[in-house]
Amino acid sequence: MANLKRLSTKEDNIVSIPSPVTTEEISERIKDYDTLTPKQFGTKYKDLLFKPIEFHWNGKIYQIQYNHCANPYCKWHGLSQKKFPTKGKTSRYKLSGTGTEKILKCNPDPIHPINGATLDYNTITLSNWSIVQEIERLEQINSVQDMEQAYQFHKEGCVAEGLTPFMNQNPFISKGKVQGNHNDGSVKRVRNLLMFCLKVELPLPITNSVAKFFLCL
Repeated sequence: MANLKRLSTKEDNIVSIPSPVTTEEISERIKDYDTLTPKQFGTKYKDLLFKPIEFHWNGKIYQIQYNHCANPYCKWHGLSQKKFPTKGKTSRYKLSGTGTEKILKCNPDPIHPINGATLDYNTITLSNWSIVQEIERLEQINSVQDMEQAYQFHKEGCVAEGLTPFMNQNPFISKGKVQGNHNDGSVKRVRNLLMFCLKVELPLPITNSVAKFFLCL
């Protein structure tokens, strides 16, 4: 007998997302909110735009970093931010735009200017953190988990007390219907007349058919 299912919740931790910043960094940001201008704050923390966000899913570790050139014909396509060892420390990308509408502009290659073209391409910036959170949300609403319910299948003193139809359905036989139109069953070895019941109230299971329920008779 298959386990009953329920919808996943946030507490199931299907996707685990470690914080990309430390407690000390968060405290420093809180102080900077009140002391720096928006432009100064953005300049100080702009490099975090290129920081990969890590998440754990199905026993594997993944990283996401979408802020790079999106033009497949540009030599910087798919490459992360980098500062070149030149005068002025030119970066691979520069931020452009105003307010919250920021774009990445591809800078020319100061080291090998004749090897490929940079095309001066503009790429819309994205929040890596928000993308990972959306992955977590979609995985949660499209997943189900086994219902961990406490059932009472046997009357006290039943010699087959350790058996349940979830572990092994062979010791049980079908026996009519009970209220709610569910199938009953009886333990083959004993007939002690006790209908099993849930010991705790939990959300209803997710099922496409009537589940089999059993009696220890």
